[in-house]
Amino acid sequence: MIKRFTVLPILLSVLGACATAPSSDPRALAVAQQAGDPGCSMPMLVATGGPAPRNPGTLAIRWTGFTNYELVYDGQVILLDTYFDRGSTFPPLGFSAADVKRADLILLGHGHVDHMSDAAFVGTRTGALVVGAPVTTEKLLTQPIPKAQVRTVTGRGGELMRFKGFTVEPILGKHGDPPPNVAKAFGDALRTTTTPPAPGQAAELARIRTLGISGDPRVVTEGTIAFLFTFDNGFRLMYRNSGGAVSEYEKAVMERVGRVDVALVAVSASYVQELTVKQALEHARTYRPDVYIPGHHDGSYNNLWRATEPLFQALKDDNPNIITVSRSYREPVCFDTENNIQRKRQGG
Repeated sequence: MIKRFTVLPILLSVLGACATAPSSDPRALAVAQQAGDPGCSMPMLVATGGPAPRNPGTLAIRWTGFTNYELVYDGQVILLDTYFDRGSTFPPLGFSAADVKRADLILLGHGHVDHMSDAAFVGTRTGALVVGAPVTTEKLLTQPIPKAQVRTVTGRGGELMRFKGFTVEPILGKHGDPPPNVAKAFGDALRTTTTPPAPGQAAELARIRTLGISGDPRVVTEGTIAFLFTFDNGFRLMYRNSGGAVSEYEKAVMERVGRVDVALVAVSASYVQELTVKQALEHARTYRPDVYIPGHHDGSYNNLWRATEPLFQALKDDNPNIITVSRSYREPVCFDTENNIQRKRQGG
């Protein structure tokens, strides 16, 4: 796996990368605080027994493939999507669903298999509340999970969820919809140039696919939810697990809140660099993040990963101050949430 570190947090503490004092930079965790903290350096999920950050105000983010992330804050473990047991055709994540011992909250951006296949198992195992759109929870409740642990949201407003130290606002988005001619051209090329799964692997993938939604058009129009986190100290994080066009609901929310400190956003599945860049720019211009962290750029059995470097360059050309971060599976990125746009840089 290729690692991409645009700017390391330790460098951000000494370089005025955003024309502001380092002490007010929400992207930089103080060196003294980060040094020696396994919760900000160890590539092991807290959900599987790894250490949490020592400072309860530190937010640790770990990517676990596609748009699956672990957020750890003030002793709480939040899982964004749950697609861990992906099958032998995928690069190993370094853990399995059975290794997940704890989670307090699971947010499902939409219900395709690569976002929810382990939601019922992990939710039941940990007792976590699992949140998703109607079409997502409909599928989830066909699997063994207590109904009391499942919450359905539409993302159309009035559904703010309060947790210890932060709120989560569900926002109706749109699922990605690659141009049919582009998808067909690349699909045909991949079928003729890549090695298909072996019979056993195909059966394995078919079994996993039964745990997610397939072919339901509601996923596109009413089943994709973005989640806006607002921490009590003002730090904001936007999570969007599909690379589709920005919805009117998202635009309305961002007109109200202005900007976010961090955006976790899926890379468009449109294959062509021009198209993926165009979509990434729409996301960045809407959310106006200090830090952009991509997801869904790792491919399936055909090994066609989506290039992040062209996106990063385009984002920096559009906004030289943006920080782009892409790390390996389970490798933490930590933020001092006390230093955030709302509290320190309201005029930015």
